Amino acid sequence: MKRAAAALVPLLAALTLAGCVGTADGPGTPAPSSSPTVTFTNPANPTPPVDNATADPVPEAGTDSQAAAIDTAEKAVAAFARPDLSYDEWINGLYPYLTQTGAAAYEDTDPARVPVRQVTGAGTILPASTEVALIVQVPTDAGPYNVSLSRPSPDAAWLADRIRPAEG
Repeated sequence: MKRAAAALVPLLAALTLAGCVGTADGPGTPAPSSSPTVTFTNPANPTPPVDNATADPVPEAGTDSQAAAIDTAEKAVAAFARPDLSYDEWINGLYPYLTQTGAAAYEDTDPARVPVRQVTGAGTILPASTEVALIVQVPTDAGPYNVSLSRPSPDAAWLADRIRPAEG
C-alpha cells in the first residue's frame, strides 16, 4: 500500500501543476487565479482604433475679431521691424504682442539681422481664419510678412506665435 501511495504523490503533484485538479466548483474546474487574463491579438494584422466622434467646426472670425487681429499683426510687425534697437529694447517692445511660444521663438534673435524696417500697408486676413487662430499678411519694405495669431478663446486678445516672410 505504501508503494501505491508513493506513486500517487507525483501524479497528484503533476495534475495540480497542470491545473487539472478540481476545486469546490466541481471536478475539472481550474483553480481561480489572482493574475489578470491576457488576450493576445495577431500583431501581423492589427486592427486600428476607430474614432467615430466628429468635431464641431470652429466658427470663422467675425469682422470685429478680424479687425483686432489685423491691428495686432501690424503692431507686432512694427515692433519686430526695429533693427536699430538694442536687443533688450527690441525684445521688450515685441513681448506685448507675442504668445509664450512666440516669445521663446525670438529669444535668440539679433534685431540687427531683421530685414524689415517698416510696415508699408494694411494687413489682410488669409483664408481659413477662425475665432481662435488665423494668419494676417502684412506688407513691409522687405516684402509681405505672415503673422500667425492665436488666442485661447474668442474673448481673449490676439497674440502672435510667429512673424515670418510670406515666401518662407
